[in-house]
Amino acid sequence: MFWSALPALMLHQFEEYVFPGGFLSWFNREVFRSASDTSPMSPKIAFVLNVLIGWPLFAMVGYVGLSQLWFTMPMMGILFVNAWFHIALSISSNRYSPGTFTAILVTLPLSLYTFFYYVMTWEIGFRLLFLSILI
Repeated sequence: MFWSALPALMLHQFEEYVFPGGFLSWFNREVFRSASDTSPMSPKIAFVLNVLIGWPLFAMVGYVGLSQLWFTMPMMGILFVNAWFHIALSISSNRYSPGTFTAILVTLPLSLYTFFYYVMTWEIGFRLLFLSILI
């Protein structure tokens, strides 16, 4: 399950930036209310956050898996909150947020199932679940 986090993230980012794409301009205009498609979030910042930081961190999620739940569960929390971010902003703006389809179909179900499974098997308690979502 933890190995699927990186491919899920990559598929989600593919929807955001490649097909149909347009996440940066949407994010800058809708979230930051900027007049620019590339400011304050520039393509360079997006690349650093998503590829240079995000991909290695989510690769580590797959690598360490169950042995480091203090790390893996908050990373799954990032997928969970990101999915809700897309869904909530699409609903509130009445506009499609690039990334919403994979948020609904991939990252939200993966994160929910992960949380459900590890809480129900008593691998994690509600404190770590709460902190994972909060972080």
